Amino acid sequence: MDNFEKFWTMKRRSYVYSVALALVPMLVAVGFLTGDVAQLVLNVIASLLAVGSGTMALANLTPDSVVKIGVDSE
Repeated sequence: MDNFEKFWTMKRRSYVYSVALALVPMLVAVGFLTGDVAQLVLNVIASLLAVGSGTMALANLTPDSVVKIGVDSE
């Protein structure tokens, strides 16, 4: 599971979301899907990408180029 979380970085999840959201309206425009079916397809895509979203979101809360430094203050 740890490798799975490391694979789904913020950039990769963003790319998959944008491709899925662009692809479905194109399929509706060419007549492959209807509006009702498109909504169901988007729901399925969202649910598949949301599996384990809690841990993935916490692991990738900041961009990859940001370094977190902890400081103990009293």
